[in-house]
Amino acid sequence: MKSTTSLRLLGLAALAPLATAVFALAQPAGARDGFELSARLTHTGSSDLNTAGPASSVAIDSYQLGLRASTALTDATSLLYGLDWSRSELDGSGAQWLPENLKSLAAPLGVSHRFNSSWRLFSTVSPRLAGAGGDLGSAGFDLPVMALASYTVSPALTWSFGLRYGARSDIKILPIAGVVWKFAPEWEFRLAWPDSGVSYRATSQLTLRAVAAFHGGDYRLKDDPRAPADRAGASLADSWLEYREIRVGLAAEYALGRGVSLRADLGKVVDQRFDYLDRGLKLDGGTPTYFALGVLGKF
Repeated sequence: MKSTTSLRLLGLAALAPLATAVFALAQPAGARDGFELSARLTHTGSSDLNTAGPASSVAIDSYQLGLRASTALTDATSLLYGLDWSRSELDGSGAQWLPENLKSLAAPLGVSHRFNSSWRLFSTVSPRLAGAGGDLGSAGFDLPVMALASYTVSPALTWSFGLRYGARSDIKILPIAGVVWKFAPEWEFRLAWPDSGVSYRATSQLTLRAVAAFHGGDYRLKDDPRAPADRAGASLADSWLEYREIRVGLAAEYALGRGVSLRADLGKVVDQRFDYLDRGLKLDGGTPTYFALGVLGKF
């Protein structure tokens, strides 16, 4: 518990100097060439696990860093690339059927092509290493792929649809459909993956949001995290764990200027699950509260 609390405080403290650095470097986002730097800290409160036994619970602290860049190849085509790092600390009590941490490192690479003023195609492949406990290794390699087409009806309305393939996921081929609708001057409705919601631009700097979001991923375990007395059935060593949270809440985003914004979220997890897909073992959590703090800079 002490180490997890220290990591949480360290993550909070790190956001302040990072926000200062991003603000000093960021430029208005107007050109097709450029990049985005983001950092996010999320805490999910303690949640009872219904399968692991009496008094078994887990609280989660997640840390994420992202770098996304684009380079124009032609007037209609851009190369997209970046790096994503994440780490989740699992602070459990009672019977421990979960690893102490989950972590991943990904390098998304994609292409965006504009056919005309209405149609655009976006495709990306995201090679990643994902593991639990020890160091990341080649056994935790994953290769999600996504293709998405968008159709702009007007400056206020854009539809999108496509597919996401993830060999490690419960639903390997996931259809995706979305829409961005600016139904009033200061209002926007967004249905997208992995974040959806309604936003209201209260001032030139402050945007308020009602959000629904997916959080989680797939991670390889090298060792069985359970105590020897709890290891009934198949071993969890060399298995893949799918961690999933579906969240609903409220968020406030404040623009500092020059492409930098700060965001705070608060809400409830309405569905939490830890699923060892290839072992037939699933742990369902409760509906804990979550909060998140983040900074985004567009250079």
